[in-house]
Amino acid sequence: MMPLFKFLKFSACLFATAFFLLVFGFGVNAGFVSYFNIYSFDAKLQSANEIEINSEIEIIFNQPVIFLKPENITFNPPIDFSFDLQNNGKLLIIKHSQSFSAETKYEIALRNIRGISGMLLKNKELIFYTPAEADNNSKIITNGVISPFTQLGLSIDKYFPPESSIPKDGIVIEPKIKEGKYIDISISNQVMTLFENGIKINSFLVSTGKYGMPTPLGTFSVKNKRRNIWSVYGLWMPYSLNFYGPYFIHELPYWPNGYREGTNHLGMRVSHGCVRLGIGPAEYVYNWSEIGTPVFVH
Repeated sequence: MMPLFKFLKFSACLFATAFFLLVFGFGVNAGFVSYFNIYSFDAKLQSANEIEINSEIEIIFNQPVIFLKPENITFNPPIDFSFDLQNNGKLLIIKHSQSFSAETKYEIALRNIRGISGMLLKNKELIFYTPAEADNNSKIITNGVISPFTQLGLSIDKYFPPESSIPKDGIVIEPKIKEGKYIDISISNQVMTLFENGIKINSFLVSTGKYGMPTPLGTFSVKNKRRNIWSVYGLWMPYSLNFYGPYFIHELPYWPNGYREGTNHLGMRVSHGCVRLGIGPAEYVYNWSEIGTPVFVH
């Protein structure tokens, strides 16, 4: 039989281990910090990597903050700001006195912020981007008259795309929808066709999702329109039409250094799932379409 002192020693070790896992691994109530948070202290943006120019910034910490001063937060480019800790110190709200600049990359540096575990967040950088100016401020000039582009009947004007965007002869797409406008995207032909009341308005070569990252098939609609938007892949996407989840119709994207992606790949499946249009056709489709315009991908 096991000697009594060994049994008691074994029982004590077992009890201590169980208590440690219960308290620090799972927590017995909301007042305990989890075992994992004791050995890590991190922060992330509440929203995606794009923030509207007038929006507040929300940063989430994985444990409550107990030490934070204005000098622990810096912006590049610099901005004037104030902040407030909420949710028992786990949510940082940063307010700025004036709007962010449009289409700009901002970096937030968090330095020497102390969490409830005693750990310091010594070196944390968060990055976000701001979108282009609102569409209702966009103007174009026609015959010397400045007008908001949304008020122009562009669909009645014949548009001649550049040669690089013209589909091959012999491709015939029959309209699926006979009333109103709709955008037809043929994956097999890599062609977008614009129809209005069953009549073909125009057609362009596109680049859809590559194999392994396909463009979703089905009937969708234009959810929103943005003149320029930042992609999670690190590129700008001009004249973007969101039609499903993270999928957009947009102009050939470009890198921050100005390099244009995919200029020689129209008509080929090379994107991450979005539908790319050439320079010129993308702006035309953007102006021609409306929020709610059906998008049929087949």
